[in-house]
Amino acid sequence: MKIIEEKYNRYGEKDYDTSYIDWGFDDLQTQTMMAEKMQKLFPSGARAILDIACGISRYHQVWLKSGYAVTGIDLSETFIEYSRDYNRSFEKSHYFVCDCNHLDLDHQYDIAVWTDPVELTGLSANRIFKALKPGGVFIYEMWNDNYYKYHADDRHNDCQTWTCKDGVYRLVRHKYNRATCVSEHEEIIFDVPNDTMIHKTGLAAKNINSHCSIQILEAAGFTNIRFVDYEGQPFSTENQQVQRFFMIGEK
Repeated sequence: MKIIEEKYNRYGEKDYDTSYIDWGFDDLQTQTMMAEKMQKLFPSGARAILDIACGISRYHQVWLKSGYAVTGIDLSETFIEYSRDYNRSFEKSHYFVCDCNHLDLDHQYDIAVWTDPVELTGLSANRIFKALKPGGVFIYEMWNDNYYKYHADDRHNDCQTWTCKDGVYRLVRHKYNRATCVSEHEEIIFDVPNDTMIHKTGLAAKNINSHCSIQILEAAGFTNIRFVDYEGQPFSTENQQVQRFFMIGEK
């Protein structure tokens, strides 16, 4: 039997993203709570919000109902289509497919947010800084490595599915490894007619932490960088290891 090994990241593939909608996001109640907590951190007078990696954008209705204009960007065309449909009754909702690292907008937004994020890089921080108006703020959701070791939920339970069609057997596995804080994706395909086995493996980003994040924002030009909890109170990244929190930077 011929064996083929492949490395891949399936995010952005239509079939994967369609299934991800059913299991890959926090429930609506949790998302709504997060959006309400975050809104309390918005500066007075701010009206235009940029949401990076917005996913399916259900929580945007919290801000849209409060009169904010919300623009969501995501790598996934599937998620952007869902977002447009879900929030179609709001004139101030806008969505387009975009990699944050390729964002090229100047001084258009009062607020930039990034919830449930992957690792912040110098390139993405610079793109976000450029998109903000002078005086704008960037709010970045974070958690320490230990967070999901102690928080079990449907999003991070094991998921395995077998399918068979025309002699092709396929196993898709998604697992959150709490020992390493990494999402693992694996696909095994047995193509019986062609006597071939294809093994695809991929790792999603490791849970973010506060290492170097302040320096990355400072290098992009952000000032008054600080950590706060969901109630807006100062947050100790050293002592409070099992909570989600926000990092805020100002332009």
